[in-house]
Amino acid sequence: MLDFALKTYISLLGILKKQGFSFLSFEEFVIRKESKFIILRHDVDLMPQNALSMAKIESSEGIKASYHFRIVGESNNQECIKRIVDLGHELCYHYEDLDIVAKDFKTHNRKSIEQTREDFLFKSAFKNFNNNLVYFRQFYPVKIISMHGSPKSKYDNRDLWRHFNYKDCGIICEPYFDIDYSKVLYLTDTSRRWNGEKFNLRDKVVSGFGSTKGDPLIEKFNFSSTSDIIHAAQNNELPDHIIINTHPQRWTDSPIPWAKELVWQNMKNVGKYFLVKVRN
Repeated sequence: MLDFALKTYISLLGILKKQGFSFLSFEEFVIRKESKFIILRHDVDLMPQNALSMAKIESSEGIKASYHFRIVGESNNQECIKRIVDLGHELCYHYEDLDIVAKDFKTHNRKSIEQTREDFLFKSAFKNFNNNLVYFRQFYPVKIISMHGSPKSKYDNRDLWRHFNYKDCGIICEPYFDIDYSKVLYLTDTSRRWNGEKFNLRDKVVSGFGSTKGDPLIEKFNFSSTSDIIHAAQNNELPDHIIINTHPQRWTDSPIPWAKELVWQNMKNVGKYFLVKVRN
C-alpha cells in the first residue's frame, strides 16, 4: 500500500469507521462529548486543491473534518474554501500573524522596531489576527484557530497569547492550548512521517501516551506508516480519543506530485533536524 496516497487515506477512514469511531469537528468536541472519537485535522499549508480532494472523500463517507487555512496565497484559495465549507466541513484559521508582521517590520520599519519593538509588534500582530479572522468568517463562523509553525522563523506564533486572549475574539478552542493530550492521542504527518519527532520543531504536544525514549507507550504508538495505524486499528490497539493531523499537500494518487513531495520533504527534513538540535 503506497503511503500518503489518497487510496491509502480511504482505507484508513474505512477501518476507523468499522472500529466504531465517531468523527468530530473541534467545535463538536468542545460542545459535546463522545466515548470514542477521532478529530481529522487538515493543515492546508500548500496546495488547497489537495485539501478539496480529501474533503470530497470524507464527505462521500459521511465524515466531517476540520480544515485549517493560512492567510497566505499558497493556502488561501477562496473557491476551495467555499467548496470545502459547502461539503459540510469545519473551517479554521491557521494563524501566523506574529511571523507575518515581524517580517513586514524587518523590511519596512527598521527604525521603529528599535524603539518599540515588542509592544508594537504584538499589538500589530493581534490587529492582523483580527482582520484575518474577519476575512475567514465571511465563509464560515470560525471559532477554532491553530498555530502555523514555520521552522525557518524564530517566532512561535503562540506567543501572541502571552499578551492577548483569543477567547475575547469568539474563539473556543486552540488545540495546542485547549486539548488535554494526556487523554487524546495526537498523530501528525509533519515531516511526511508519523514518527517524525526529530524533524519536528513546533507541531508538538505534551503527550500522556509516552514521554521518554523506551517508554512502552511510545513504542506502541510509534507508527512508521499509515499502514501501521490501519493495522493497530484492525487489532483494536488504538485509544478511544484521537486527533489525526494531516497536511494535504502530501496526499495524492498522482505519481509525479507524490514523488516531488517525497524528495522535497526529505531534503527539508535534513535542515529541520539540525534546526531542532540547535534550538533545543
